[in-house]
Amino acid sequence: MKQRRTQSAIAASLLMSGLGALLAAPAGAAENDDKSKLDTVVVTGSAVPMTTKDAAAVSVTEMNRETIEKAGVSTDVLEVLRKGVPTLQGRGNAGASNANNLNQRTGGGSQLQLRNLDTLVLVNGRRVAISGIAAVGGKAFVNSSQIPPSAIERIEVLSDGSSAIYGSDAIGGVVNIILKSDAKGFDGGVRYGSADNYNEYGAYMTYGARLDGARFTASVNASHTDPLYQNERSFSTPITGRVSIVPGSIGGASPALLASGQVSPSKNNPTGAAATAPSLAALITNGTYLASSTAANAATYDLSQFQTLMQQQDQVAISLNAVADLIGRKLSAFGDLQLSDNRSSTRMLPVATTLTVPKGAAYDPITASFAGVNFADWDRPLEHHYDQGAARVTAGLRGKLDNGFGWEAAIVHSQNDLKWAMANVLFKPNIPLAVLGGYDANGNAVAGGKFSRVYANYSTSGALSLQPALDPFARAAGLDPASLANLYGTERVDMSSRLDSFDASLNGTLGSLPGGKPGFAIGVSTRREALAAHTDDNAHNTGPGAQSWLGGQFYDAFSKSRRIDAVFAEVRVPITGESWKLPGFSALDLIAAARSEKYSDAGSSVSPKLGLRWQPVDQSLTVRASVSKSFTAPTLYAEYGPTATRLVGNGVILSTFGLNNPGLQGMDGNNPNLQPSKADTKSLNLTFRPDAVPGLSLSAEYSNVSQKGYPGGIGFANILQSVNALGSASPFAANVAKGAFPGQPSATPFANPGDLLAYLQADPNNSLNVYAIDQFRNLGGVKLKAFTLNAEYEWETAAAGTFTLGTTGTIFDSYKFQALPSQKFYEYAGTVTNGGTGVQGTLPKYRFYTTLDWRQGPWLATLGNTYVSSVTDLGPGGIVYETSKTLKPLPVSAYMSWDLRLAYSGGRAGFLGVKSYTLALGVNNIGNRMPPLAPQAYTDNNADISSYSPLGRMVYVTAQAKF
Repeated sequence: MKQRRTQSAIAASLLMSGLGALLAAPAGAAENDDKSKLDTVVVTGSAVPMTTKDAAAVSVTEMNRETIEKAGVSTDVLEVLRKGVPTLQGRGNAGASNANNLNQRTGGGSQLQLRNLDTLVLVNGRRVAISGIAAVGGKAFVNSSQIPPSAIERIEVLSDGSSAIYGSDAIGGVVNIILKSDAKGFDGGVRYGSADNYNEYGAYMTYGARLDGARFTASVNASHTDPLYQNERSFSTPITGRVSIVPGSIGGASPALLASGQVSPSKNNPTGAAATAPSLAALITNGTYLASSTAANAATYDLSQFQTLMQQQDQVAISLNAVADLIGRKLSAFGDLQLSDNRSSTRMLPVATTLTVPKGAAYDPITASFAGVNFADWDRPLEHHYDQGAARVTAGLRGKLDNGFGWEAAIVHSQNDLKWAMANVLFKPNIPLAVLGGYDANGNAVAGGKFSRVYANYSTSGALSLQPALDPFARAAGLDPASLANLYGTERVDMSSRLDSFDASLNGTLGSLPGGKPGFAIGVSTRREALAAHTDDNAHNTGPGAQSWLGGQFYDAFSKSRRIDAVFAEVRVPITGESWKLPGFSALDLIAAARSEKYSDAGSSVSPKLGLRWQPVDQSLTVRASVSKSFTAPTLYAEYGPTATRLVGNGVILSTFGLNNPGLQGMDGNNPNLQPSKADTKSLNLTFRPDAVPGLSLSAEYSNVSQKGYPGGIGFANILQSVNALGSASPFAANVAKGAFPGQPSATPFANPGDLLAYLQADPNNSLNVYAIDQFRNLGGVKLKAFTLNAEYEWETAAAGTFTLGTTGTIFDSYKFQALPSQKFYEYAGTVTNGGTGVQGTLPKYRFYTTLDWRQGPWLATLGNTYVSSVTDLGPGGIVYETSKTLKPLPVSAYMSWDLRLAYSGGRAGFLGVKSYTLALGVNNIGNRMPPLAPQAYTDNNADISSYSPLGRMVYVTAQAKF
């Protein structure tokens, strides 16, 4: 933490020093801002400046300050966009609501994906370092939650393949977050929101000033959101029957459960050297235990009391933007700085383990060793704490040449440091020592003694410490807290991501054609990306002390970087225009762009794009079309990361075979031969603004995307299903075995069809002896056909004010996904899936957000409606669903919610120097609509809480003032 804050402070100091020099620019600089402004704009998706945003050859959706505020969401950029931009759909949009879904692996951050495709996130038009979680194989994404919505001026969303302009990651499009940069004076605001068992609040302050041709804007933001637990919402409680390793139970061939009211066999049975009961059967006879079953044990405990639906999050962020005109319009300096610290936490099930207690151990209630003893402290749930610090600094120059050409050059340093602490994991080497006992309170060896010697300070090389012996048979109420010392600890993993870049571009017009002047932009860039990770001494995956935390995650040290060099060019040629028109061609622009990127580790990619902008008659109808190629480069971790061995959750086997289980042993592997995933994109957009109906705007966009060779794992569900169906004939026969990982001497393959399932059915705990390897490789692909519709109509009345009716929506005509090249494409439009061969989440055919605004004088009211069409629950989907004997299509009902916001804006308040203010009261989800159930796909929560908010009705108030 200290090192990260020091780096952030240095970055801030350097930028502030530079900005100080800019603000002290000579008086010869431009005297007012209006003279220094360029009379062109740059729109996301194009590098060629134009006179208006409407002149763009691509369709860009914009959420400005007013739109963001009316949405009634201000805690996370993902949630803001999810409300107003329905193209953000699918499992890839994971944020605060992925609290107990570790397979999303976002480290508490928020990922954005347009139409569930790879999406590039920019800040002020330039790249940002991805989350540090990528250094341990987590998602490779820009954490949008590090940018507070109150610091944002607007968000531009381009739902079109854009690698020709921006390079890697822009298959689904681009989200460009533009920060406040032109504030005047002070303004600030506070917000408080509350739902059942949930609160959120935040505050911000912005200051902007201008001086001698320079202007700067600074923002400070702080926010907090409460955690939300599964047992606080009806759809996710109770959750039973999922885990059979629960305290007070015995597993294995003869399951049993402590009788009601019993906290430990030791309360009414002699134990250790004094034990008299010969077997478990005797303890059942005397009433200590009740004969049970695996299913009955699993039904005993409601898991929803432990797990979070939404994570707790606290954020502090600082943003600074500055521009200084050095030589009038000929030369300007600019820079920006963002610093943030995000702290989030989630809670999951307590770590549990099954033991064989040796004969004579301190609390052994029988005269023999006792197998199948399930131990967990139900008062110590597993907690994941994430402390994510981000710093980004940009500095550059831009100007105009005498021939009218414009140029710009900038450097960027961006970093993301993530500290991950997993509290209440068990130190494996101490478990058998703590159970054994054999000492008295003075440390003397005594048969059956109730004290144990264990390793101190979670190190097997340290001294032994004397403490009360552990009673593994006890429920939480029967445990001696002193016996848990040196047993429960905290695993720590530190990760970092770095991005350093330089870019330079030149733009302008060349010559003249009858339709106007052709515009162009050319540029070069180079950047260095780096990932690194290290763990505490007990969290290594291999080597001395490896995998010493039970319930933890294991990673070896990793550090790798690469360099990417790029050149790009874009040209816009007006065929017809204001100066020369043809019948049916009032305006026609042709656009071509191409970008070449060379990776030091993953080869080269060339991405071309062709487009047009056509107005047949006048500005009332605009047609835009494009064809392009885009790509996503493999991550550094996927290429070079160390092999990770971990306990894969119970969801894989549960969804594949319908069997309760404690999980299986998994190994994730890298592949230095991975290649970029490539996509072909076609789009057509029609925008209609008829002169005969002032205030009406209609647009429709069709997108067709074909992606193939995306890098990823085969999928443990794919491996298990194929090996069970085909045995040694499966292409993945060498990827799974029992006894040890395939290739090791004690590994036994599943040679015959059905062998794997039979082994799992024999005993649920057998899954812990199943070992599977999943290696990264270039796999299948996606075929997408979708429509985006937008409509807005504004009309004024003389007495009742101004009304604006608007709607925006996405229609999935088709979303076909192929997990492996050998498999067919499965249709997922209109379905909900999660895991296995269907990782798409919820992809409804229709999703719309509609608003009705009323404005009169200082009053503004907004009524909003979210509509999501019904879907079908397929569980894991694909082959798993197709071959499953237990999964059936389950209908998931359509979802609709209503929001209402009323705001009043006043002038000078007469106190504290307030020049203007706005007060707002809102209710989101007036009807308290809960997420519709999809229990086959989302076995953890019974519903997809990423696509449907679990908050229910939330009332909020906001207050803003300018000084």
